[in-house]
Amino acid sequence: MLKLVSSNHATHAELISQHIADHAPAIALSALGTINGDVNYDAMKTTITEHLHEWWLLSVPSGSPDDHYESTYWYLVHLLESLEEHELLGNNFLQYKVASAAQFLLGLGERQEKMQGIRP
Repeated sequence: MLKLVSSNHATHAELISQHIADHAPAIALSALGTINGDVNYDAMKTTITEHLHEWWLLSVPSGSPDDHYESTYWYLVHLLESLEEHELLGNNFLQYKVASAAQFLLGLGERQEKMQGIRP
């Protein structure tokens, strides 16, 4: 018998957690690489677009993340989605915000209090 993913909250939560764990490091590294000039801006945007495509396939309702890690992840994704190349590469404050979130996701820094993201 077929089961809907949304009918099993434990499995649903595990899928979300695994999905974020699988994609957060790649997006964090891509963001840091773009700031440092090692990753092309368009390649970073493609990485985010591919993640969002896979996310939508999970059919997860929008809303509050389960924990600080996921919240910071969505904060970074939304921030990167909203920035044009010249904004990201030409603004030290935005670079700091992106780098801080990326470093936290990689376990290299502290989480800033204002890094609140929400599921799309």
